[in-house]
Amino acid sequence: MTLIPWRCTTGTPILRYDYQHSISSMIYNTLIDVDSKYKEMHDSKEYKFFTFSRLEVPRRKALRNGLAILCNDTYLWVSSPDAILIHTLAGVFASKEAVKVAGLGFAVAGVASPGVYMPQEEETFRTLSPIVIRTAIETEDGVKRWDLSPADDEFVPRLLENLYRKYEMFSGHAPTGRIESIEVAHDKQQRIKILDTYHRAHLMSITLKGDPELIKFAYDCGLGEKNSMGFGMLQCVPN
Repeated sequence: MTLIPWRCTTGTPILRYDYQHSISSMIYNTLIDVDSKYKEMHDSKEYKFFTFSRLEVPRRKALRNGLAILCNDTYLWVSSPDAILIHTLAGVFASKEAVKVAGLGFAVAGVASPGVYMPQEEETFRTLSPIVIRTAIETEDGVKRWDLSPADDEFVPRLLENLYRKYEMFSGHAPTGRIESIEVAHDKQQRIKILDTYHRAHLMSITLKGDPELIKFAYDCGLGEKNSMGFGMLQCVPN
């Protein structure tokens, strides 16, 4: 989906840094307006099976209070293994003239699809939104959730466990194949605020080797946790 910011008569549009929850809410509200079954999905504690990118702003300036948008076009990508969900979103957004993200108005310039992705047994991706994956640790105050880094030994096993669990829940059966290896490069940590909680998430280049069906599912659904809050979206890097 392509978004164009409304030009403010008082100056350059400033997008708050904590805008991911606003985009997630916009997606949920759009789906619920079409079919009430999506409210059940929203309220469920189970996986949501969609993800989205950070807003791509080709020309921008980082300010203390947000991101100054210095260009006419910004871009948002949404993906899901659920074809009905994606077609529903695309149809509604294509008919909209405008949307709001974190209080900032955007005119909708158009909706486009990158086409069908058919992975090989080894694919390299860059993250369009950072990956977050967590573990439980014992503290003096009890068990707490801890955001893992690619440098942690648990990072890859937890990432794979999460991927296999999501695949089984979506498809109704356990995966017949496996991801044989994951390699991470160009790791960049980000501190992301969702409502009142901060997450340590990671942008990176990541190579998956293994079952093409699982690689495609990771591409469609996102890697790691909290995909529907804008974490873990992947873009294929051409060989």
